[in-house]
Amino acid sequence: MKQRVISAFFGIIILVLVLLGNQLVFDVVVTLISAMAIYEVINAIGLSKNKKMTAISVLMPAALMSVSYFSAEYLHSLIFLFIAIFMITMLFSKGRYSFTDTALYIAVSVIFSISFLHVSLVRRLGNENLDVLVVLIGSWITDSCAYFAGYFFGKHKLAPEISPKKTIEGSIGGIFGVIVIIVAYSLIAGNIMDKSVNIYSAIIIGLVAGVLSQFGDLCASIIKREHNIKDFGNIMPGHGGVMDRFDSLLFVAPALYYILEFFPIFF
Repeated sequence: MKQRVISAFFGIIILVLVLLGNQLVFDVVVTLISAMAIYEVINAIGLSKNKKMTAISVLMPAALMSVSYFSAEYLHSLIFLFIAIFMITMLFSKGRYSFTDTALYIAVSVIFSISFLHVSLVRRLGNENLDVLVVLIGSWITDSCAYFAGYFFGKHKLAPEISPKKTIEGSIGGIFGVIVIIVAYSLIAGNIMDKSVNIYSAIIIGLVAGVLSQFGDLCASIIKREHNIKDFGNIMPGHGGVMDRFDSLLFVAPALYYILEFFPIFF
């Protein structure tokens, strides 16, 4: 527990420093986190020994982030280019890289690169850290609310074959808890920053985040269970790897980006 608290303390300090930085600093950090998450998953599924494919995978976040500064339409072309590079590398590998492994590299690289890129895109919507904190709260607070709700009220297993400790009551508690916290955060932040607040948007975002963050967590749990590992890494003592802390962002970041773009909380 002491180790977890110390890691969390330093993690919060780093987060504050990143949020205080400009967009470029923020994007560089997001890119590094994305690349580290990709490597951790590739390593977890036993594919990191293939150095060429792994190198291509961890370079994708930086490429997508760079292109995002120009035009979104180029992102699709760049993703196609990376897929082509993966396939061509497979063809010239003389049988060392199977199609199944190559497909896994493509899937992991594309999913994580796009997901984390949307964290950066959220910050560019116009409200900067106000919206970013909505995404982070939606991703991280759900798990905490679900834990306490499950601890006190949990009786029915949610997905015992994937994550035995999760309960339906905990899941529902997590959703309602994050809705309340996002609404409270929106009202307080809006008042401090002299912004108008759309409560209905905050409620919808809380609901979506509460559901999707649990999907991300369960997907990560499937990977760990299938490959018999407890954590994706040990970069954060007591918390595991980057992927262990950011798995909830997988679906939350892209979904909230599009909701916030068309139905902003702050205006």
